[in-house]
Amino acid sequence: MQNTRVIRSQTVDAVCAALVCHLAESDYEPRYDSEGDFEAAIWDRVRDFMSTLHFDPQYSCLTSHVERVGRSQDAWDAFLKDERGPDVRALGSNNRLDIVVKCDTLGSIGLEVKCLGDDRNADRLVHGIGQATLALENRDRTILIVFCGGIEQADRPRLRQVLDRATRGSRVSIVLVPYAIRQAPADAITG
Repeated sequence: MQNTRVIRSQTVDAVCAALVCHLAESDYEPRYDSEGDFEAAIWDRVRDFMSTLHFDPQYSCLTSHVERVGRSQDAWDAFLKDERGPDVRALGSNNRLDIVVKCDTLGSIGLEVKCLGDDRNADRLVHGIGQATLALENRDRTILIVFCGGIEQADRPRLRQVLDRATRGSRVSIVLVPYAIRQAPADAITG
């Protein structure tokens, strides 16, 4: 990994690009029993990553999911009161991402976690993209991380091509695992 002090002292864009690369690493399980299990694996990776950057994961990694190990209820309660808190109200609904990473005064990154592998793949993917996009109202960057171990290996390159083109230049990054898309801002760290 890059020099963590350099990343931390830069921008939220640099932190996001490094996080995207970290999440795209290939050491995931071949299967997850549920989306919740995959989300728990992502939560652990994000907490480890933020620790590496010398951010306290107790306060920099936030989720409403009370079952996550290391989650701080006090930090979550404070986040609920924040002007740029977890909820985005749009089109008559509340949108809340699975994980939010607060980078002190640099800004914040939202993460949405999805699993593909049944007959609703397109619905799940579109829903995740919509959530990640709407969350930009409160987040500086968002990452949609998608486990695609349940879809055909042959379909992954085309999916990567479509999503890479759709997100180029966007503040939304998409990571497909175990087949990764690394979309980051042009001035940020790329993998």
